[in-house]
Amino acid sequence: MPQGVKQAVLGVWVTIGLSVLAALINQWTGAISTDEFVGYIIFYSIFCVFPYKLNKGSNPTRWVYTILVGISFLFILGGLGGEIPKADLVVSIVMIPIEVFILFKLFQSEATEWFSKTN
Repeated sequence: MPQGVKQAVLGVWVTIGLSVLAALINQWTGAISTDEFVGYIIFYSIFCVFPYKLNKGSNPTRWVYTILVGISFLFILGGLGGEIPKADLVVSIVMIPIEVFILFKLFQSEATEWFSKTN
């Protein structure tokens, strides 16, 4: 596995961790209900599939992850998330450069070659 893919996978874990941290802060501050908190945690648990599958060399996972990041950028930069809790907004903005780094690493030439060989 190329070093860039390893770095990208670590970056995905970091973004999941930051998202869980934001959910915890939102729960502690009362910005979200307990039911919403449980929903967030279930949602982020499902996202744990991404670093696992990327680590295994799944090219479709690389593309699905890229599409989801693109959609999230549209929501953040488009201002469609005006009603989201402040911790989520702050974490989303902090994660933009991390996500750009992840996508850059996932689409470097040696990563693209590796993903094409593992399928």
